[in-house]
Amino acid sequence: MILDNLCSLRGVGVWTAEFTALRGLNRLDVFPADDLGLRRLVAHYYCSERTITSAQARGIAEQWGKWKGLAGYYLVVAGLLKIVTKAPNAS
Repeated sequence: MILDNLCSLRGVGVWTAEFTALRGLNRLDVFPADDLGLRRLVAHYYCSERTITSAQARGIAEQWGKWKGLAGYYLVVAGLLKIVTKAPNAS
């Protein structure tokens, strides 16, 4: 898998590999859950502002299927535009 290959490079961690796959390789099925800003947005829209782990963010993103990277992008845009509507399944 491409993420494993990227992570095998010295100095490249999970966040860098996922972000590179998403942005540089146009892999919209990759969700960089180690990104603190993105995790904060997932927590805002899906977890009532509760602090969540990378694994929890990835679990939530799984429901977006092969479009989870694109969904993450839209979360970032919603955050920048200060859209405050909660997702329908917010807990």
